[in-house]
Amino acid sequence: MAPVRTCVGCRSKRPQTEMLRCALAEGGSPVISRTAAGRGAWLCSDRAGCLSQAVKRRGFDRAWKRPMGATEHNILTIAYEAIMKNMEN
Repeated sequence: MAPVRTCVGCRSKRPQTEMLRCALAEGGSPVISRTAAGRGAWLCSDRAGCLSQAVKRRGFDRAWKRPMGATEHNILTIAYEAIMKNMEN
């Protein structure tokens, strides 16, 4: 049985295999990676609205224990949309 994680956007609990892990790289920029070091924040991989909900509810701020600025938000949005587009194809 896969570990269960909670989405920082919609707050649903799902198996880790159905989620995307967002973490902060050493320079402080966000990355979407299961193997990146540091604190992780999980998003549903099949719901496009979870990212915007997480930003609005400050889910990343709580998970990473620091505020997420506009630059980090833009980087994460671009990476998340690219992954969602790849999953559609």
